[in-house]
Amino acid sequence: MTAYPAARPRRLRRTPALRRLVADVRVRPSDLVLPVFVKEGIDEPHPIESMPGVVQHTRDSLKKAAHEAVSAGVGGLILFGVPAV
Repeated sequence: MTAYPAARPRRLRRTPALRRLVADVRVRPSDLVLPVFVKEGIDEPHPIESMPGVVQHTRDSLKKAAHEAVSAGVGGLILFGVPAV
């Protein structure tokens, strides 16, 4: 009895670079970047209607969000400043 397939093509695993290209993708929290919006002139976090679950932070709530992201293992933050109107 022969195993299936009889021939195992290795063209996609020939070099380390090709092996990386066809490898399974694993996403870890450290691979992610959290976008954070900070608005000047507000006293408490303000929800962004077009993005459910996302808020415009104050300086104080930004600190809390950053600590939560670090404790969750997030790889980084990207900060977007929203000027007062």
